[in-house]
Amino acid sequence: MEIADLLEQLAGRDHKAASDALVAIGAPAVGPVLAVLCDEDSPVDWSTGAVVLRRIGRPALDPLIEAMAAAPTREVARRCGWAHCGLEIDDPAAFVPGLRHPAPKVRGNSAYVLQLKGTAALPHAPDLIALLADPDADVRQRAIWALEEIGPDVVPLLRDVRRSRTAGRLRGPALEAITAIAGLAALDDRDQALIRRLVRVKQATETPEPMHLCGTWYAVPSGDQEAVLDAFGLSDPEPATMRMGASAWNGDHHGGGASSRVYVTPRLDGWTLLFGDPFDGGGEPDPEKVLGHCRELSRRFGAAHWYGASCGDDWTSWCVAEQGEIVRYYDVYEPGDQIGPAHPAEDGYLLPHIDGFPDDAFDGVRISDNEAFRARYDQVKKELNIPDECHATTFAARASVDPSALGPHTRVDGHAVLALTPHGREHGHPRGALRI
Repeated sequence: MEIADLLEQLAGRDHKAASDALVAIGAPAVGPVLAVLCDEDSPVDWSTGAVVLRRIGRPALDPLIEAMAAAPTREVARRCGWAHCGLEIDDPAAFVPGLRHPAPKVRGNSAYVLQLKGTAALPHAPDLIALLADPDADVRQRAIWALEEIGPDVVPLLRDVRRSRTAGRLRGPALEAITAIAGLAALDDRDQALIRRLVRVKQATETPEPMHLCGTWYAVPSGDQEAVLDAFGLSDPEPATMRMGASAWNGDHHGGGASSRVYVTPRLDGWTLLFGDPFDGGGEPDPEKVLGHCRELSRRFGAAHWYGASCGDDWTSWCVAEQGEIVRYYDVYEPGDQIGPAHPAEDGYLLPHIDGFPDDAFDGVRISDNEAFRARYDQVKKELNIPDECHATTFAARASVDPSALGPHTRVDGHAVLALTPHGREHGHPRGALRI
């Protein structure tokens, strides 16, 4: 059967036989199938053509690379990249020339293929290390991710780069790659001393910055860092900039390392904030444990606050303890479990589980029409004087310190640290490069 006939059959619901026949034809089918893949108006589903090219394997490699480099749209480039990264080629070496291609998309996708190969790509780690100085930021990041997946066996190669007098622009990125792959502990003594010196310099002039909040944190009205570390069972404090601490918390929370270390801020407007999970080993917060920790901490410091917020949904929560007693607890997902009367920090706000809008507020408005929905929302909210919703951040802004609103106006006393939890003392700092 002619290739053209087989391509027509690819557009049908039952295209397996045509796909198998094109794979059997091999190299001569690559060009026609690739043309279909790059045609955004083709009746053939793009993934069907991409899978055929993946199965053909090596003969499709170079044509896909050139199509990716010359792609007229982002969609075509994406399709070619998807086919390229799944080519049935056993030898990772076949993808190494793509790391030196003039097109950044090809270099980045080739690094991604080696990332998928994992430890099998170790012989080609030097080629990936060379990309750490690539002019394209996405390519540099792809190289780091690939080296991470290859694993700790690449660390000695990166240390050699750090010690080399001829590595030039690679020396700095190699330091970042080592911490991304194996953590700060993997740095040699010289590099660890270098990082500590840089932190001290940055600490001297650092201005607080608003934090991206996703997770839980505590706040206690104390500037006695030694007492705070003791109360939270933390040890081995490493000096950190506030930017470094925020970077660690966000990376740990989303990467599964939140139970190993805690970011302890300087005293901010009279409060020390602690980001991470110092007590309970990560996972979803247990309300009973939160209440117990806040009671105990408030006996020591007079007051203790706990807050929670999510960047992925509308979850928010807060807890306030004073002199060993819980005076307020609220969780938007469990409003029936709230403790205490409304707190002064909630005055003028609507608790977020309460719908302040009448049932007919959005009649005639399609929920999918974001612009129309927003216009009606603002109109009804203004006409009925519906309050803003309370959130952990708005509560904290009145009751302690709102981390999302830090700035030059924030009074800072002392310096931040990253400290280890009991889990961290056993397993060490999580891997990952940190912004300083």
